[in-house]
Amino acid sequence: MRKFYLLLLLVLLLIAPLLSLPRPTTAQGLPWQDKSTPFGVVAALGNRVRSDEIPAAVALMREAGVQWQREEIFWHEVQKEPGGPYRWDGNEQGMYNYDLAISAQRRAGINILGLLTYNPAWFKGKNPTPEEWITDWGDYVYQTVARYGRERNQITYWELWNEPNLAASGYESGLYTVADFVRILEVGRAAALAADPRAKIVMGGLSSIWSVPPSEHYYDYFDYLDRVGQLGGWKHVDIIAIHPYRPDAPEGDAWRRDQSLTFGQEMQRLDAILRTYGAKPVWLTEWGWTTTRSWQGVDEDTQAFFLVRSYLHAIAHPSIEKVFWYDFRNDTQPEAPYDRPVYDEDEAEFHYGLLRRSYPLDPNRADLRKPAFVAYRTMTEMLGGLSLREVIRHGDEGIYWHRYSGNGRRVDVIWRTGNSIPALEVACGCRQALVRSWNGQVQHILTSSAGMLTLHPDALGAPLYVEYDQPPRHPGIFEATGHSLGGAFRTFWERRGGLARFGYPLTEEVIEPEPGTGRPRIVQYFERARFEYFPELRGSAYEVQLARLGDTALQRQGLDWRSLPSTENPDPGCQWFPETGKQLCPPFLEAWQQAGGLDLAGLPLTDAFFATGATGGTYRIQYFERARIEHHPANAGTPYEMQFGLLGREQFIRYDRMP
Repeated sequence: MRKFYLLLLLVLLLIAPLLSLPRPTTAQGLPWQDKSTPFGVVAALGNRVRSDEIPAAVALMREAGVQWQREEIFWHEVQKEPGGPYRWDGNEQGMYNYDLAISAQRRAGINILGLLTYNPAWFKGKNPTPEEWITDWGDYVYQTVARYGRERNQITYWELWNEPNLAASGYESGLYTVADFVRILEVGRAAALAADPRAKIVMGGLSSIWSVPPSEHYYDYFDYLDRVGQLGGWKHVDIIAIHPYRPDAPEGDAWRRDQSLTFGQEMQRLDAILRTYGAKPVWLTEWGWTTTRSWQGVDEDTQAFFLVRSYLHAIAHPSIEKVFWYDFRNDTQPEAPYDRPVYDEDEAEFHYGLLRRSYPLDPNRADLRKPAFVAYRTMTEMLGGLSLREVIRHGDEGIYWHRYSGNGRRVDVIWRTGNSIPALEVACGCRQALVRSWNGQVQHILTSSAGMLTLHPDALGAPLYVEYDQPPRHPGIFEATGHSLGGAFRTFWERRGGLARFGYPLTEEVIEPEPGTGRPRIVQYFERARFEYFPELRGSAYEVQLARLGDTALQRQGLDWRSLPSTENPDPGCQWFPETGKQLCPPFLEAWQQAGGLDLAGLPLTDAFFATGATGGTYRIQYFERARIEHHPANAGTPYEMQFGLLGREQFIRYDRMP
């Protein structure tokens, strides 16, 4: 059988040039590529996650909205001796179970880029020439692609090798010259197509080098790509992969030996190479920033901001199709026991992840998700399924403004890197705009004036999402606000007070981060409340809960209820609450009880006091954790004598402009 494979390899090597003729380019430049699924990560589940924790890792990837994952398959782990059997189901420690890792991801709807590395186990540390193992390499590629491609239909795209332009994974791993890498591509492509004619080949990702000068062991990836093209390697791949790590912000202009380069200028240099040797899509199969305490690290919020901005810049570049964030989970020492990971705050390699390192890998762990994970999840929720329509501003006055649309939705993403906070006029032609921060938190609901809005991106470096006229998620809408209500929220709304208690919906259902943990929480905003959904309490009275809008309203007014005087001797007929030191008296007591008491209104945070209305009349109000109850004596004897304050509308609705 092995001779048959070798014969196929020989045939494919002869016809490979015919199978990979470069696609013609246009005179105007490179063609716009397929950007329908740009959101990837590097998780390498088989290598980095023990078999029993793979389901948890996949669940977290689904939560984050990951569309692609780069699964590295170590040759030296699946085949231990030349001509020996292949082991795909892991070792005795539960690691390297590629069958389980790949199947779990595909069942979850996650696409996989298979990464095939490096030289064989039997030549580790022996410095052989590639010709001593190139035939075995072809057999390894054939067997892997046949298993996960043709036989199981799980992987179509295959990246051959990783960072051959660096010493550790190039020269020190048996690729002594660029010609050796081209030979790897040539044999690998032939083997892959023999195993699965549908296979697409991605050139092993080439990494940026900023601090190390180029040498015979460290190549600048522009030089390396140019040499691959000169040697005819272009015809052996369908996609070019690079790892454009930077020492500065995504918009930065860093010095790179002989010149300074922004990311856009760097990609323009890459485009020139693509025009020389043939236009091919570009995948960024690694890109990220570390949160180490050492000099190259950034803080965790900055990592989150850089993540979103790097994806947006990449998607806006015509030749780039996909971006794989490196990496999904913080690393540890390879030699450390899996259940006792090593935490080193000064080791840069340990802190690129979206998740902090922990054991066990528990999705409910409060400190698991880094801000970057929440930012990634928000980005995929807001932009998944949409297409970039226009780059409205690209650095003018430090403002970046990208417009996306598709599937009946319109979303702008805006951020600023300059010191000034301009007023951005938007002719949205919309009724309403929902403004959300980089982590998904609702900031404002803007009602337009004749289809015009004014936005102020106030947070430096933090992307802002603006969605115009959210499409209804459920059948039937409330004409007053144009929003729908369904599922558990509709049941709760109808059974616990309806319009009088909660008011009209101001938004559709959205995902916001749970305070303190970053876990996703489905919420919906109403004129008088915010609903929160707890699937873990499904079927109980607490499946839907109300946010503490009363507490938030006092904070926005600069009032700390804890500093207010306490009632030591409650009045007759009143109920005293030792938790807050406040009393609840008629008629507020009866309204509170009818509205659900502690469960739906919460504890009183103030005593009742007089307030002045917009028309000048006075009435009494009392704040509770989740509500504000109002007594309007002018409406005595009507259903409107006791009302619930419009806390949702007051806190989030703005007219014409964002403050």
